[in-house]
Amino acid sequence: MSYHQISRPELGIRREWQFPLPQMRTLDNGMTIWAYQLPGQYVLSMELVFDVALSDEPTGHEGVATLALRCSDEGTVAHPGNALAERIESIGAEYDGGAARWATRCGIDVAAPYADQAVDLLSEIVRTPAYEERDVERHRTLALTEIEQMRASSGSMASVGMRQALWTAGTRHALPSTGTAQSIAGLDATQVRAFHDRWWRPDGSTLILAGDLPDGLVDRTAEVFSRWPSIGSRSNAGAPRARAGGAPVRVIDRPGSVAADVSFGLVGPAHDDPQWSALQVATEAVGGAFGSRLNLSLRERLGYTYGVSASLSASRFNSAFGSSASIRNEVVAAACREALDQLDLDGHPLRDEEVSSAIDSLIAIAPLRYDTAGAIVGQAGALAARGFSPDWINQVNRGIAATTTDQANEAFDALVSRSVREHTLRMVICGDAGQLVGPLEADGFRVEPFAPIL
Repeated sequence: MSYHQISRPELGIRREWQFPLPQMRTLDNGMTIWAYQLPGQYVLSMELVFDVALSDEPTGHEGVATLALRCSDEGTVAHPGNALAERIESIGAEYDGGAARWATRCGIDVAAPYADQAVDLLSEIVRTPAYEERDVERHRTLALTEIEQMRASSGSMASVGMRQALWTAGTRHALPSTGTAQSIAGLDATQVRAFHDRWWRPDGSTLILAGDLPDGLVDRTAEVFSRWPSIGSRSNAGAPRARAGGAPVRVIDRPGSVAADVSFGLVGPAHDDPQWSALQVATEAVGGAFGSRLNLSLRERLGYTYGVSASLSASRFNSAFGSSASIRNEVVAAACREALDQLDLDGHPLRDEEVSSAIDSLIAIAPLRYDTAGAIVGQAGALAARGFSPDWINQVNRGIAATTTDQANEAFDALVSRSVREHTLRMVICGDAGQLVGPLEADGFRVEPFAPIL
């Protein structure tokens, strides 16, 4: 047997990874097209981002945006009922979407040879959904069932409770995105159609295409969607109002629970704040990675929880810092005190190696997050929904790479650590109040019973 010597390939020049930038085109009706040409990605993804926030829902009709989205593929004027499902399946496509805080997003994934048909189908679904009463009724029932499932989940209740602890009571931002049991129960097909006709329109919308786009697809997409007339209106969304004042520990009673879900939260700066990248690096070091301070302390050293995490998420007008963990009842008070100690960097600032590790983690995982056309569209849709530049990811990554230890400490201290010292960090705990309140109060926490609106 003989072997052939194969020479080792030469190493190329390392190139800085960049989130791809789209070709952009604005149509006369107010729609903008973002086209991402991704060679080799033969499953295409296309998504339409409507300029409609949940705060645009009529008061008392909270949840109508979700029903309008979920019922949109139950049938169209041209393909009623099952005919639409059969049409989607005939080209091997998948339709999906969601109604989020700042936009309704819906789209289709399809193999490249069927791209033209998918464009026509997406246009048909978003422009002429049938919204039959029986379909709306079914999805309304499902939405009400989801509310009951949320009530049965300690983690979900803590999440809903945190939103209502952060935002002013009575505002749309404080309520679940899918609406409340009371508002959902009153919705019908007439209200869903009215919401669709008012807010599903090309004005201010963004249509995103990604994949190995066939020749002429962008031109044909522009031609199809340019037939959709503008109605000359835009979203009325404004900056949500955060709760002011001190922050007691809000306890949601869940009798019989053997563990409690604990959440910490805070409204942060806007995405264009000069300290944004540094704050993201510090958050990663404190609680974003497995080897972060919070996890090493609460899980590895003390054994209070299976895991704890922290994150920083950008929104249209501001951001949100959050941390959460599931903790066994008998150590909740001690765990909360330890978490606060770790979140306050005064006296034990982040070290150079912690900041360096956080930067490496954030930069290294960035390319892995966006390895498919669907992932690119998902991130691009989030950018469009929030009104961010398509280049924002790259701007943030450049800021992350340049962050110093002093900058990370300063950014985290200015937002999170200061809130700990000034007792403005929001804390919500869902668990057995009978077992939790006494130890919390004994540890110096001011406790307040809390019942989230669902």
